[in-house]
Amino acid sequence: MTGLLLAIALLAAPAAAGVRHPLTIDDLLDLDRVGDPALSPDGRLVAFTVAHPAPDGARLLSALWVVEAKGGAPRRLTFGEEKVRAPRFSPDGQRVAFVSTRGGEPRVYLLDLAGGEARPAPRVPGGVVEYRFTPDGAALLALAEVDPACGADLACNERADKAAEGQPYAADRLLFRHWDEWRTRKRVHLVRVPLDGGPLLDLTPGDRDAPPVQRGDLADVAVSPDGRTVYYVAVSDPVEAVSTNGDLYAVPMAGGAATKLTSAPGWDGTPRPSPDGKRLAWLRQPRAGYEADRRHVLVAGPDGRGERDLTAELDVSADALWWVDGGRALRFTAVEAGRSTVWEVSPAAGAPRRVGGIEGHLAAVDPSGDGRALAAVVDSLLAPGEVALVGRCERGEGLCPKVLTRFGARVMDAVARSEVRRLEAKGKDGAAVHGWLVTPPGHRPGERHPGVVLVHGGPQGAWNDAWSWRWNPALYAARGWTVVLPNPRGSTGWGQAYTDAVRDDWGGAPYQDVMALTDAAVASGEADGARLCAAGASYGGYMVNWINGQTDRFRCLVAHAGDFDLQAAYYDTEELWFPEWELGRPWERPAAYARHSPSAFVERWRTPTLVTHGELDYRVTVTQGISTFTALQRRGVESRLLVFPDENHWILKPRNSRRFHEEVFSWIGRHLAAPPPPSPSTDGATGAAAPPSAAPGAAR
Repeated sequence: MTGLLLAIALLAAPAAAGVRHPLTIDDLLDLDRVGDPALSPDGRLVAFTVAHPAPDGARLLSALWVVEAKGGAPRRLTFGEEKVRAPRFSPDGQRVAFVSTRGGEPRVYLLDLAGGEARPAPRVPGGVVEYRFTPDGAALLALAEVDPACGADLACNERADKAAEGQPYAADRLLFRHWDEWRTRKRVHLVRVPLDGGPLLDLTPGDRDAPPVQRGDLADVAVSPDGRTVYYVAVSDPVEAVSTNGDLYAVPMAGGAATKLTSAPGWDGTPRPSPDGKRLAWLRQPRAGYEADRRHVLVAGPDGRGERDLTAELDVSADALWWVDGGRALRFTAVEAGRSTVWEVSPAAGAPRRVGGIEGHLAAVDPSGDGRALAAVVDSLLAPGEVALVGRCERGEGLCPKVLTRFGARVMDAVARSEVRRLEAKGKDGAAVHGWLVTPPGHRPGERHPGVVLVHGGPQGAWNDAWSWRWNPALYAARGWTVVLPNPRGSTGWGQAYTDAVRDDWGGAPYQDVMALTDAAVASGEADGARLCAAGASYGGYMVNWINGQTDRFRCLVAHAGDFDLQAAYYDTEELWFPEWELGRPWERPAAYARHSPSAFVERWRTPTLVTHGELDYRVTVTQGISTFTALQRRGVESRLLVFPDENHWILKPRNSRRFHEEVFSWIGRHLAAPPPPSPSTDGATGAAAPPSAAPGAAR
């Protein structure tokens, strides 16, 4: 049991008498989902949200809670059937704000901690996306969906919305839709919202998203300590769909012309002015067009001049960033080898040093005023998230989470736990590759179980020691399966070169790494090599389609939202910087697209495959899933197609999650329980087929 899992388990109520049961779909859906931690200015309270499925399973409902940082029983502050998110304390600590849909559109409400009903803040066009208080507490800075011709004019936006009803979508530029919505008319702007009812002010006018809706969020907005300057991020290049070039800008709080502070070719974001206002820190990804580049910590004057890279020699990608001890140093979170760590670096001189880490995952953090403590949601592969205060350990060095809530105990107390360990192997080229192995509850040494390989998305993502609501390894292990979680080349957390290695090699080393880790699980005696299935989503879905053309060692496959034809996928997707970085432009490099496209290997497909997709998926469009299913059917391969008309790239609605899991578990369970196929694999121990360079149709 990991230290984090143990800390959470110790807060749980004693287990009921009797035998614990394996984790079920009902258990997963019945768990409370804790999120959005916010620490009060005096460090005494942590506000957070708790979500739970609505009775009809069509959505999640959530409420606002608070708990004392020193410990004690959490208190619920809202009780309506609504969705609550983004709690924020006012600078004086007297009120807590939150976004709610109780009035229809998302709107900020303010609740006096001394008592009384929550009061709505002034409306903003299109509803609030995100927000923060100004330092004096007199106004909010809200991200709002506006018509660029209207700016912050509420009446003008309402007239524009009315005029657009029933009209076709019309686009004159790329990035006209994103994720699961069409974005042909509106832009995200930063709007100043006086709480006394004064006029709204659009601080980022113009026909562009500022901050970028595709990559930016509230972390890319900051205010100088004196409240006179607002820092934000905007994409400087003219074609947003092919650019990751976000630059920092500064604009007066009173409005006016913005000043561009950075001009690097990659992404500059997460601005953090020092407590004295004399320095500005931020994160930079140096390379143009690469969304998974390593994030460096930079510091400069408040005007961006004299910038210095504080982590140039550190092969770790920074995440959350904040100042500590009044500006003495900067701290940042990172993920290393699948677990969260915290680093510190002086803005003056010296090498970064690791302050500490946890055996698990920091899902969200909010630093204290001095930066030495963090309100956080902590979780692990086997433990759902709980609110914690992460600070210096009482004994010894490093950081330790003090878990403040135990919402998961209601369900998890009765659940038999799986076991997790690291899995290591050597790739075909001899390089070390990494992963995790999850064994079923009650596993005993020497026992061999059917194996399920779950391939993560990205490809620049990772299986971290973190809880998942969509692809939960413990839920698969509870079915009696040994679960293999490969982190092949392309995964994050093992250095930038490891992450970069997937570029122009989608079906090469990453596939070989997945198979090597599968072989390692079989060789350990914990997975049965004759009873294996594989599943994955997004890039993992692509990899499942790729596997079908490379090996027949798996009894079944599950491909969710996976690419089938990479050239067609380029023209269907929205964030074009991604395929252009990975493979180039298809009209310039058609052979690269053909070489790594699963569609080039359809003649080899033999493995029964379940294909699932969301019809609102604009990242990997539903046509890719339909094409996969069509190919399987025409090849005479046992297959099933499941399309969710109300889901995007992810299956999110509780009732859809239930159906998805039921279908997946039925498919895998039936094939793992069936007699072995009549003829064994003929492609060797690692299932290697012809190398990608020999792909049929590579000359197209």
